[in-house]
Amino acid sequence: MFHRLNPTAAATSLLGRSATFLLAGLSATLFACGSSSGKDDGNGRDSELGGVIFGEDDEQGAGGRRGFDGQVCAGQSAGAEVAPSVLQLLVDTSGSMDQDAPGGRDSKWTVTRRAVLGAIDGMPGDTSLGVMFYPNVSNDNQPCLDRRAAVGLAPLAAANSVQRQQVRTAFQRQSPQGGTPTHDAYRYALAQVGATVAVGSRFVVLITDGTPTYSLGCVGTGRIQEPVDPGPLVSEAASALSEGVRTFVIGSPGSEDARQSLSRMAEAGGTARDGCSHAGPQYCHFDMTQETDLEAGLASTLEAITGLALSCRYDIPAPPNGSLLDPSKVNVLFTPPAGAEELILQSPGQSCSDGWQYSSGSTQIQLCGPTCDRVRSSNGGLTLEFGCTTQVR
Repeated sequence: MFHRLNPTAAATSLLGRSATFLLAGLSATLFACGSSSGKDDGNGRDSELGGVIFGEDDEQGAGGRRGFDGQVCAGQSAGAEVAPSVLQLLVDTSGSMDQDAPGGRDSKWTVTRRAVLGAIDGMPGDTSLGVMFYPNVSNDNQPCLDRRAAVGLAPLAAANSVQRQQVRTAFQRQSPQGGTPTHDAYRYALAQVGATVAVGSRFVVLITDGTPTYSLGCVGTGRIQEPVDPGPLVSEAASALSEGVRTFVIGSPGSEDARQSLSRMAEAGGTARDGCSHAGPQYCHFDMTQETDLEAGLASTLEAITGLALSCRYDIPAPPNGSLLDPSKVNVLFTPPAGAEELILQSPGQSCSDGWQYSSGSTQIQLCGPTCDRVRSSNGGLTLEFGCTTQVR
């Protein structure tokens, strides 16, 4: 969600007052604002983006461009960088994943493998990625899970790097078998994320096609006819979120009976979808059970998750001159190539469907949905402005 600003006023505040620098293809500048009085813009009108184009007669104070709450931006600036991410994949490879996938002749596992590897190919090199499959032991072995990662967390680096080759090899070697020890696997995945020294926002992506058949500690028979209570996973996801780890949940065909619990897990893990309900039809997790083409649906879902987790999160630096950050007085501005500067509105609530939100702890800015796509695909400028009242969608 964007609002347009007067390009002349924007240029006046930028020239000679800011330190502009390269930010992954975007020039990004940050401002502090000082208080001043002045008249409101009288030439505002609706734009095609549903916002306001500020008129040419916007009053300019001695300190810079007038802010959105009547204040004047003083032009103090500091740098920011795109935040790297730590992503732990937790992929269900129980026996039921060998069943046919909707929309083709391949198994759910074959389709999942192709979709996940395709998504990984498009991830930036500074992403630290690890992979764990569950179960990772044969039916006759106990315990139900061998506490080891298929591929340990490490930066993906460039194309054909050692890490990328190891990930691809691990997926190619894996085959569906056994029960579903989701809780043991999830807890181990969280331990991997917690132990890594890699820098960045931390996520677990859980892919499953059903209800757990083992409780924590490998309690249960593992038989699909004897599922166990998934409730403890919701509490585990909430605990992980409190430690700064967000959990995305994908429910593949076969997880119909688990949709409510998976929805609650996604909500507890901080990734609930906008307008979702645990009763459906739009659940809080990514529900694939109604997909007629599982491969296409998974590819689209993984692209959405990648956009949220990897490419549109920006570190917020310390405000200039030793001042304290007021999260209620931060705005995000975007200047498309050869276009007028636009205000990106903050997205309210827990979900992040458009605009921007703070990360947990307000240490980062996250662009959401279409906003992320537009900024990521352009060579425009992204600006964080401190000191003027945050404008909310």
